[in-house]
Amino acid sequence: MPVRPPSGTRPDNMPRGRRNTSRPRRRRFTGINLWNTAESLVQANIITQNFFGTDPLAFLVGKTSSGYGQAQLAVSNTGQVRIGIGELIGLTNSGEANRTAAWNNMKRNWLKTTGQVVGTRVGFMVAKKLTRKFRSQMNAGIKMVGLGNEVRV
Repeated sequence: MPVRPPSGTRPDNMPRGRRNTSRPRRRRFTGINLWNTAESLVQANIITQNFFGTDPLAFLVGKTSSGYGQAQLAVSNTGQVRIGIGELIGLTNSGEANRTAAWNNMKRNWLKTTGQVVGTRVGFMVAKKLTRKFRSQMNAGIKMVGLGNEVRV
C-alpha cells in the first residue's frame, strides 16, 4: 500500500497546481458608443420604413400630419399602409386590420429590407475599419474633455 504524503505537501512527481494570483480587473466600458448607436438608428429606420411605412419615432409615438401622439393608420403614396405600435397592439379600433396590413407590408418588402439591412451592416463594418485612426483621435479628445467613461466614437 502506497504511503500518502502529509497534508499540505506535494510529492516531487506531481505537477504543480494552479496558483490563485490576483490579476488587476479590467473595467468594462459602460457608456454610449456613438458609432453603434448610429448604426442601430439606421437599421431601425430601414425596418420601420419598409415594414410599417413610417420612421422609428412616428412608429413609437404615432404621428399624423397634425403632429405626434395620435393614431396614424394611413396609406402612403406607394400604397404601403403606415402603422404605429399603438395600432399593432390594438389601442385603436381596427387592431386586426392593422396587423394584417403590417403582415402584407412585410411580405411585400422582406427581400428589399434584408438587402438593405445586410448592406448597411457591411457598410458600417467597412467604414469602421477605414475611420479607425480618426475615431481613436476623437476618443482621445473625448477623454481629455472628461467624457471618456461615458461616450465613445
